[in-house]
Amino acid sequence: MHKSGQCGRLTDQLTSAFADDCKPEQITEAIDRAWKMFEKAPVRDFVPLLAARIAREELRRLNGGHHG
Repeated sequence: MHKSGQCGRLTDQLTSAFADDCKPEQITEAIDRAWKMFEKAPVRDFVPLLAARIAREELRRLNGGHHG
């Protein structure tokens, strides 16, 4: 799947999980930051999983460790 489709799905998942605690732009910014960490990764198979984990942890920290 192409990055935009993967990011869209991840955005939907995290928006649903953090809707009560984070603004939509906070969610997309966290995803963008996480994804950019792997821009030059030679192996791309696990980038969606790793980016999701990093973004989710960032949003949990913004939330005081709750949710998601």
